[in-house]
Amino acid sequence: MESSYLDYVAQACMDLTEATAAASNEADRDSLITNHIKKVSAVVPPVEDFKKNLEWVNVSEPISLSQHCSEKIVVLDFWTYCCINCYHVLPDLAHLEKIHKPHSGLVVIGVHCAKFNNEKNSDNIKSAVQRYGIHHPVVNDADSSMWEALGIRCWPTLLILGPANKPLFVITGEGHKDKLVWYVEAALRHFGLRISAAPLPISLNAHVKATNNEILYFPSKVALNPFYRGRGEEPFLAISDTGNHRVVLTDCSGIVLRIIGGTEPGFKDGKLSEALFNSPQGICWLTSTVLVVCDTNNHALRTIHIDEGSVEVLVGTGEQARVGDSGGKCLGLQALSSPWDVLLYSTPDLDMSVRPLLPPPPAPTGSGQTAPDTDSEEKENVKRRVVLVACAGSHQIWALFLDNTLWWKYKSYPEGTSICIAGSGAEAARNSAYPHTAAFAQPSGLALRLGTSPELFIADSESSSIRRMMLSTGQVSTLCGGDRNPLNLFAFGDVDGIGVDAKLQHPLAVAYCESNKKLYIADSYNHKIKKVDIGPQKVTTLNPTMIETTDPAKFAEPSGLCLSLDGKYLYIADTNNHCIKILNLAKNVCQEFRVRLADPTFIEPDNLILYKNDLFVNKKCGNLIIYFNVSLESDFKRVKFTPGAPQNWHLCVRDEHNRDVTTEEFEFVGCSHKGTKLPGRVELKLRNRTDKTHYRLYLSFHTALCEAGVCFAHAFTVRSNILVRDSVKIVESYKITCKVNPMNRMDPDQSKRM
Repeated sequence: MESSYLDYVAQACMDLTEATAAASNEADRDSLITNHIKKVSAVVPPVEDFKKNLEWVNVSEPISLSQHCSEKIVVLDFWTYCCINCYHVLPDLAHLEKIHKPHSGLVVIGVHCAKFNNEKNSDNIKSAVQRYGIHHPVVNDADSSMWEALGIRCWPTLLILGPANKPLFVITGEGHKDKLVWYVEAALRHFGLRISAAPLPISLNAHVKATNNEILYFPSKVALNPFYRGRGEEPFLAISDTGNHRVVLTDCSGIVLRIIGGTEPGFKDGKLSEALFNSPQGICWLTSTVLVVCDTNNHALRTIHIDEGSVEVLVGTGEQARVGDSGGKCLGLQALSSPWDVLLYSTPDLDMSVRPLLPPPPAPTGSGQTAPDTDSEEKENVKRRVVLVACAGSHQIWALFLDNTLWWKYKSYPEGTSICIAGSGAEAARNSAYPHTAAFAQPSGLALRLGTSPELFIADSESSSIRRMMLSTGQVSTLCGGDRNPLNLFAFGDVDGIGVDAKLQHPLAVAYCESNKKLYIADSYNHKIKKVDIGPQKVTTLNPTMIETTDPAKFAEPSGLCLSLDGKYLYIADTNNHCIKILNLAKNVCQEFRVRLADPTFIEPDNLILYKNDLFVNKKCGNLIIYFNVSLESDFKRVKFTPGAPQNWHLCVRDEHNRDVTTEEFEFVGCSHKGTKLPGRVELKLRNRTDKTHYRLYLSFHTALCEAGVCFAHAFTVRSNILVRDSVKIVESYKITCKVNPMNRMDPDQSKRM
């Protein structure tokens, strides 16, 4: 079919849109749509069939328009999986498929026409189909042959075909759910008996990918707890387990502490065990027990209160914000559009005027005016908490003010207000000294650089660039990647270089390290991790090897990054590999951060004491000395340690895989790992220099006690983390004293670093 015929259909649809908007009732509207169908179907030829030998997803055999669909109403969805607008159309198609089951004669086919080279790979398309929960057939039109033959011009485009594969309607862009439903229902009614209910060769399980990870499914973002002090069951790492629609919290060894949300999508507040999310993405810590989550498909920010055991909406209505909404409403009243990443920024009150903020002049003597506030300087130093949000759906940067804040241009925003602070809403890569005239293209990752001139780094995915925004003025510029032409969103590649001469492909995450002044990039569609020297804007690819095999580390669309507090380790959400990896930046070696449930082959004792402090050992074969003792609570004065009886203790060390490595990886200097007397002392030494970052120590006691001539035993275990670092002393000493309650109520003292 010539593309001119489709232009005719498109123009007829534009006329139809104007006419239906003026219709006084549903009957008139339906009549206008039916007349359109009659007029168009009488003059247009059928579309050509799909080329042979194309690769398909969700089918048991390739679909043919002429063989399978000539007596169907067909919706062809021309899409590419990087595109946020295509992403927004998927719920509309799912709604349509829910209304009209397969026997109704409706067929939805996704025609994937790639923007990026990475998207032409069928395996990557299959992963996207799984991740997005697409249940209809999808064809990989890698050469965009049907796109070009029909003259399709933009993503997404929906082409609705009638019997004999004649085009009836063209819908471009997102936000046309009602129109889509009207047109399909009118076509099904009009053609009635000509529609066949014959099934198609659909097979949803034909391309299901098995994963080696029992817990994670397309994890997208990671956030280390900046308040972590190793106290008991305090979470160390938060993971957006996007494919499972939940958030996973782990300890420092990867053991799962909490899972919040279910494996099915939803939008529900309440208890941690009952709350539901829909494809959560960005995540950040407000306090050691409160997190903010980008609940992306629900177009909301949610808060997780770990101590209170609850989840609640922070910002968002559950519906996508309309185009042009610049905010200003409070908390749950303000709609958002696909928030993708989030971080916490603390700042004094700001001002973007050219002149500095001058103190008020002194009041004239005898004027009766109030004297200046002597605490003004102190007030100026008060930090205001601002949550910065990358809203990929509206191509903007938003802010949620958690405190009353004076922002740019002397604008004051009350606590709880959400506004757009940068981005016109147009999809482009336009730089500007004025934040609201700047433009972004699907911002998907954020990182802060603090200091005298704080700035925000932005992974601007659709422009394949990293942008920067000065947080004192709002000025937006490009750090690297992209193109000097703000409208060129196709300047992608895989090239190390300086500034715009470097090329990226759809980066989704950034993380900034203050100690070395480098920005790390998840160059997602190049399956690489890169770094940028901020000063010269030099981009370099990291090529790490795996510790276990020394083979090159292989990433698959990594989309989340965060740095350890010391800046030495980079945690990576390796999304399509369904895992988290840790990159040792100094050695350029990588290992998997094994997220798992507690190993059922090792059951921790019931009487378990969780020590608040971590123990440290130097990774260069350092020594760890532990002095320990047990005392009884003062309430049990009649209970004594049995004279002459053994007071047994036993020390065990387990690695990140929960293997017992007590004697395999540690040497006991002048002592044993078990004994019969208290107080006790052990000195452990790493047998070899190690790249492991943590172990778990278990110090078990089996004490003999007596009361009024009656003897009995009391057993308990102390658990702590051993963190391996190269920044601690060669010999580290600790003193651990445990006060125990013989009636099984334990109250451990805190260990002391000596």
